[in-house]
Amino acid sequence: MLKAAAFAAAFSASAAAAEFQAGVSLLAEYDSNVLPDPDSETDSVAAWGARQSAYFGLEGHWPQRVEWQGRYDVSQSVWQDVEGFNSLMQSGYLRVSRDAAFSPELAILAADVSVDNVDFMQLMRITPALSTLVGSTWYFRGQLDLSQKTFVDYPERDAQQVYGRVLAYWLFDKTRRYLSMQLGAKREEAEQDLYSYWGSVAGLKWRQKMKSLQWTLVLKSEQRDYDEIRSSLGEPRQDRRVRISSGLEWTLGAGFSVAAEIGHDHYQSNLDVADYAQNRAEIGLSWDY
Repeated sequence: MLKAAAFAAAFSASAAAAEFQAGVSLLAEYDSNVLPDPDSETDSVAAWGARQSAYFGLEGHWPQRVEWQGRYDVSQSVWQDVEGFNSLMQSGYLRVSRDAAFSPELAILAADVSVDNVDFMQLMRITPALSTLVGSTWYFRGQLDLSQKTFVDYPERDAQQVYGRVLAYWLFDKTRRYLSMQLGAKREEAEQDLYSYWGSVAGLKWRQKMKSLQWTLVLKSEQRDYDEIRSSLGEPRQDRRVRISSGLEWTLGAGFSVAAEIGHDHYQSNLDVADYAQNRAEIGLSWDY
């Protein structure tokens, strides 16, 4: 469980003139490659699962040009016919930003993940950011994620990560139609060098809203080059991860909406257990207040 202080921080801002927000969702999930299957030549197991999530938060302005938001999220996934993948994730964050020509922002996040009712990992993250709107067509954002990951049973994987990225939004019709592009670089230093790496990230996202329908198409690529030579490989591990996904959201009214997404992930690695592909799908109903 997250420490009580971490959640309290998400709501430490003044509640004067604050707006309350809340929501719940229930989704069905499919994954074609959940875990290796020793009895199958394909070395994978497909599974169906269900995810239920909820959130509540406060959002407001104080003073007039300073916007703040505090939020708590909880999400639980349960998979059928597989063990070791049922998870519970809780997170709380506080975000403060200022409306200006160059808008500064600071966000603080704390998250806790348990697997099969056993504590698995804790995450703390601080994210400073700066954004600006150029005319009515371009919106630029730069941000830096400073993270600390702590694993309960795998202390050798405890790590600090620095992840910097630049995002550009090409606005065709304000936020109804836009193309976003991102480039980033990250460095993760783990307690054991075997898990330390340098990484680069590139991504594209198209979003289009058509009356009550919203469509998104996302393409993301990540390269990871690990520090230490693995004895089984005779060289450092190298990964390339490519993800493509497409989603639809249909607004029903009265706060209800239906969302569906399909995706394909392709993991290329010189480490056999990390070299595979998977297909994903989900569909669900949500309600937001």
